[in-house]
Amino acid sequence: MMTRTDASSTTIILGESIEKSAAPTPRMYRLGKSFAAVHFEPAGKGRIVFLPQEAAVRVIGPSCLCECFEVMFESQLYNLFKVDLLGPWSTLIEPNPRSP
Repeated sequence: MMTRTDASSTTIILGESIEKSAAPTPRMYRLGKSFAAVHFEPAGKGRIVFLPQEAAVRVIGPSCLCECFEVMFESQLYNLFKVDLLGPWSTLIEPNPRSP
């Protein structure tokens, strides 16, 4: 007696969809006035600088300083208080929609 086994072939793809796996667009803000920020030298020494009014800064992530974000302005990293960046004097710059 012969037995026959039918097996269905199923492909399972693990992972996230392209939309979820793509890196999120970095948030950018335009400063409505000049703000103090901390810039760390390569040796680790910090200094206070003032970012200019109308500067466009890109949020990199959380800062090593309490209540601050690490932001990039003109290819330099700075630490800026969250309250300054997220307050009414700064404007979120909306990313341009990508064309298909």
